[in-house]
Amino acid sequence: VDSRPQIRPYRAMTGRISAILSAPFKAARPLGGLALAGAAALFGLGLRYGFIEPEQMGAACEQAGPWWCMLRRGLMSAVGWNAIGLAALACALLSFLPDPRRHATAAHVALALGGAGLVLYNATTASAAVVLALISLALRRQGPAEKP
Repeated sequence: VDSRPQIRPYRAMTGRISAILSAPFKAARPLGGLALAGAAALFGLGLRYGFIEPEQMGAACEQAGPWWCMLRRGLMSAVGWNAIGLAALACALLSFLPDPRRHATAAHVALALGGAGLVLYNATTASAAVVLALISLALRRQGPAEKP
């Protein structure tokens, strides 16, 4: 007795049930990305006001040069070259590629980098990246089982 025909209706039924259960949350899927951008912005604020801007940190790096001074200089260099905002923008543009498995990852990376970039002196490109990533997530709200 072949058991495969019995498995297929079960898989189809579970696919329909998950589609029914996830239907009310489709419109809210980009909100998770927005929360990620907000959390990254809070992390960026911590970096900005706790690591980059304090005069004590700069004075410590000029005198003794602790191990974390290289990290601070690298972060300040990345901020100066607008690297955070440009990386976020590149990820946001990659999220529009047709590969359905990677577009959400690229959009979420763009939102994380963009959220941090908004408060780390890269607001122009980071804000464009956040908007594009949210648009990408909103355009692809449908699940894989519900393709037209």
